[in-house]
Amino acid sequence: MNRKPRLSERQALTTYLILTPLISLAIALFLPLPPEFLALLILLTISTMAVLVTALAEGRQGVSDLLKKIFQWRISFKWYLVAVLMPIGIILASGVLAFLLGWIPTVEIRVPASSQLIFNLILIILIAVLEELGWRGYALPKLLRYRSPLTSALIIGIVAGVLHIGLGLVAGRPWLPTFLVPVGFSVTWTWLFIHTQGSLAMAMLFHFAIDYAPQFVLDAPLPIAQGLWAQAIVSLAVALGLILLFGTDLQRGPVKELAAADATGR
Repeated sequence: MNRKPRLSERQALTTYLILTPLISLAIALFLPLPPEFLALLILLTISTMAVLVTALAEGRQGVSDLLKKIFQWRISFKWYLVAVLMPIGIILASGVLAFLLGWIPTVEIRVPASSQLIFNLILIILIAVLEELGWRGYALPKLLRYRSPLTSALIIGIVAGVLHIGLGLVAGRPWLPTFLVPVGFSVTWTWLFIHTQGSLAMAMLFHFAIDYAPQFVLDAPLPIAQGLWAQAIVSLAVALGLILLFGTDLQRGPVKELAAADATGR
């Protein structure tokens, strides 16, 4: 006998989109913990809330289907290249913009110490999985059933932006560019998600690359506020370019097949 879901799909999605950033802001503002622990709790909130609302709306099978997406890596090789090279290009462009604006004297390329590379590798893999399981694993496929790709991207971008304000408070970052960076990237992530037939793996790889690349391609004394503004400007410019090229659907074909595929637990 099947149990009746405690939440409908729409109720679960709405609950996720409202509570996730609010809980994250509360963690940043009210918990007297070291910044590292606060950041980890905020990241865990993104994925934990996704698992929780999925369990309430879809049961154990829904949670299983959600977690399986992490291990679905059968995608055309060209999209692996896009997911890696596009973030590197964005980081380089951010550095060039900072240079042109006179914020840094040069854009440098370096290879960090092996210990730092290994530590950052493990840390950023964890960050990419925890964030993307919520944003692109859970929320985006659900939103695409009811909203256009662009609207879905902006909704997730705004929610993620509010959440990142919490992360910014923990790290002492200015709130506005901290908010705008996820908004711009959300459009690019949605474009990639649609073109890879809903691949969470490619979203995680893109996330990993965008966080891992700066240690190689930028080695100039750039203040955090200016670095965030440079990345915000470039990410929004890329998003605008994708919208102009592909329209509000972020592709030249229909998106109904993608939503249907998610409904079957693909």
